Amino acid sequence: MRGAANAQHAAAAAVRPSPPPRRSRGLWLNPNHRGQRQTVRVRGLPSFVEPASPGKQRQASPPLPSHFGIPDSRRGHGASTAPRPPTPTTRPSAPSYEVVKGALAEYSDVRGALQVPTAVLVHGILGSGRNIRSFAQRLARAFPAWQFILVDLRCHGASVDVASASGAERENSVDSAARDVLGLLKDLQLFPNVLIGHSFGGKVILSMVSQFAASTATSALPRPVHAWILDTVPGEVRVDPACDVHPGRLIDRLRAFPLPLHSPNYLVEQLRSEGLSFDVAAWVASNLRLHSSGRGYDWIFDLEGISEMYASYERTHMWRVIEAPPQGLRLDFVKAERSSFRWAGPDSHRLAKHGVGVHVLKDAGHWVHTDNPQGLVEMMTPSFLGQQP
Repeated sequence: MRGAANAQHAAAAAVRPSPPPRRSRGLWLNPNHRGQRQTVRVRGLPSFVEPASPGKQRQASPPLPSHFGIPDSRRGHGASTAPRPPTPTTRPSAPSYEVVKGALAEYSDVRGALQVPTAVLVHGILGSGRNIRSFAQRLARAFPAWQFILVDLRCHGASVDVASASGAERENSVDSAARDVLGLLKDLQLFPNVLIGHSFGGKVILSMVSQFAASTATSALPRPVHAWILDTVPGEVRVDPACDVHPGRLIDRLRAFPLPLHSPNYLVEQLRSEGLSFDVAAWVASNLRLHSSGRGYDWIFDLEGISEMYASYERTHMWRVIEAPPQGLRLDFVKAERSSFRWAGPDSHRLAKHGVGVHVLKDAGHWVHTDNPQGLVEMMTPSFLGQQP
């Protein structure tokens, strides 16, 4: 009897999901450092970066096949990420994406929008879909009937060449990034139920809604959509002067580094000597890859294009969506308790005047989805249950 009980305990332990590894803003960090000189490692290389591999490229927009059922890789915790097949795309100007599915949606067709509720997540400037993957997996564990589409915006991640592709729009802006994502969703024949955009991605979401509504005869959405805008304001971007990381200044500083860089550790040390925290410097360095010459490193993303996108972000106002929202849209803003933006004053009153929800996420800085992911999931839960937050 005791042997049988031990066997049962062993079997239960074998299937019990292990806790996720400790992460910091999307990076794998050494948990043993305590104020010592730190070396960052990015998956797959002894130094920093995983080089591009044809078989591991993120999935770009495919043609419309008769069946698009992709078997998912197992990641545990009730969520999985669809593997990226190396099938060449027929429209290279479409942004790359990946799919995270809840356990109940695991074997569904990605395009089955009528059967599978879908949320689209859009990252911020200098980021990529992988920065929000762990949050998407948390959502998939909480809402296993849903699927989550993570998009790499133009000039970022695996979509770095979208702007230069044949047939692509050359302007790098909030609106062009929004058109890219709308085109991808059209290719996939998806109309999402929920849209989530962080920082720059928040304005991309607002632009998507505005452009889609403008393309319809009634300026209405075909079905209700709930948009969550994470820690950004709809109008003029005013970064707190006390913030240690001003995105515009950081982009300019990165553009000034001569390429190829000697090593990622050199970049981290330089950025830290200029006042950036280790986490931010390591996050920036995780966007390095081996130079094509095999000597040194260069950027995964297109810094010149990103500079244009950030300038667009600062000057783009999306108040038209707030003041005259299309029928079927529900909007909620999330303000980080330690937000880098200035929310006080007329902007807050203007949002409240138009009945837009502004929720303060406690214990969170600008990276709300990594600083307090569980609090953010709980805040969004009514959206995924069809209720009002």
